[in-house]
Amino acid sequence: MSKFKFYSEKGSIFIELALVMPLLILLIAGIIQFGFLLNAKIAVNSASYEAARIATLSDSPESDAVSAVLTYASSTMPGWNFDERLSMKIDISSKDPGGVVQIVVTYKIPVFFSKIPPFSMVGDGSIEMRGSSVMSIEEKE
Repeated sequence: MSKFKFYSEKGSIFIELALVMPLLILLIAGIIQFGFLLNAKIAVNSASYEAARIATLSDSPESDAVSAVLTYASSTMPGWNFDERLSMKIDISSKDPGGVVQIVVTYKIPVFFSKIPPFSMVGDGSIEMRGSSVMSIEEKE
């Protein structure tokens, strides 16, 4: 007795691919988005640290801190300018030695998945990365 096959397995690979491929693409896009977020977090932390360091050694801490953030940001991540995505807050208690300088750098990263319903909980389609540094003003020689 022989068994007859009434179906073919030729199309099953394409159906499996059609089911798995969107999940695979979503996973890869999530890994890339996480890389962008991690890179931005490192950049804002480093930019705030550099700005605070320059401000503690400078005679005009506000303007030197702003230029330090712009210099660091433009060399690290092209396209960083003070606009709606990049902002900075400077708080200097005193310009005398022992005074405290606090620098907060904020950068908004666009989210890939902001239009997809389960991930649309992000308000304006971006995530804010914030880096903060606090240093004491040193005595100048």
